Amino acid sequence: MVTAPNSKAIAVAIALALVAVSASSFRAQSQAQPTFKSRSEVVVVDFVVSDKADRAVRGLSAKDFVVKEDGKERPIVSFTAVDGSDGAATSAVGASSAQQTAALASTPMPTPTARPAMALLVDDGHLSPRQAAAVRPALKALLATAGRGAGAIALVAPLSKVSVAGVLPDSAAEFDSGIDRIAGHRFEDTSSFPIADAEAIAAERGDTATLTRVSRRFLALNPSLTEETANMFAHNRAVEVAHDARGRRGVLYGVALLALDWLSKQPGRHSLVIVSPGFARESADSQYHEIVTRSMRVNAPIHFVDVRGLQGVGLHGVAYGFALDTKSDATPFAWSDAAEGPSTLADDTGGITIRNTNDIEKGLGRVVESMSTYYILGYDAPTHEKPGFKKITVESKIRGVHIRARRGYYVE
Repeated sequence: MVTAPNSKAIAVAIALALVAVSASSFRAQSQAQPTFKSRSEVVVVDFVVSDKADRAVRGLSAKDFVVKEDGKERPIVSFTAVDGSDGAATSAVGASSAQQTAALASTPMPTPTARPAMALLVDDGHLSPRQAAAVRPALKALLATAGRGAGAIALVAPLSKVSVAGVLPDSAAEFDSGIDRIAGHRFEDTSSFPIADAEAIAAERGDTATLTRVSRRFLALNPSLTEETANMFAHNRAVEVAHDARGRRGVLYGVALLALDWLSKQPGRHSLVIVSPGFARESADSQYHEIVTRSMRVNAPIHFVDVRGLQGVGLHGVAYGFALDTKSDATPFAWSDAAEGPSTLADDTGGITIRNTNDIEKGLGRVVESMSTYYILGYDAPTHEKPGFKKITVESKIRGVHIRARRGYYVE
């Protein structure tokens, strides 16, 4: 079980390690990030366009897009296409120099000529030892190929006490050593009282349907129990597992915020990649909203690479299927519920989710492609009389494509 003191100690250790990146490695790349203003003339948005096969779509121009703020279309005044296949960046700018200055004041703008900065956050608090063993070679292969075309890279696995930041190939040995130390810290529950994190949180918060289902499961797997005892065990297990789930999730959230702060100091396009089997989400989760807000301010989409592989028969079906029926096994949505936290983070911040695949290396490669092949547009924003969240929608006039962009920005 992860406790609060351990969480603080880990966060401090990771913070010190990220701050202690060699100054010589980044001195040439360092640049101050702009702040948000309450009256910006131009807002800049970077986004990815993909086809039905989730491959990057290249060669588009400003006339192929419509951008809206709070549902109202705004004129596009600048446009840049960045093609990661050859490093080219082509621009079509219709804004004045004054507007371009305002664009930089409205939001951190990716620098097309700078290599993308990436933070790899390995969620070892939720990884099993088997999953960690599959992740290690995939990370090494990623950094040996696509990683060398990136700018600043940070690799963090908090419970394994791994925190490396640098530029490849200069820091290749440090990254390889860090990857070798990544271990899975979560073991499968083989008891006769299994309960998933999402179920535990729902039951602990008073969801009677979930509590009844878990109680029936305990009865089916432990025939000597009475119904009253099974109900008591279900409630107690829900409280215990929910507390543990929130602790593991809290460690990940704390390090994610530190990683976003680190990204804000790097040039180029920013991306936070969470490599994880997923974790449960709660609607009343203030840390979740803090991460989404920080991601928007840093202009860093959060990507999720699901390491669970191809979807199986369910959370408990393999081990206990002989004893469970539809009323006591996990719900049909258990697979997605177990990973709702990072997948929703990706949706809310303009990132991508890679799931239902046994090829982790290929999944990481698709994420890296989205970091280097993208578009940047600037639009003429209305005058903001009041602070608050402003919703951004980027739409394509071309059918059959999908756009991933941050969902808005905050005006102070």
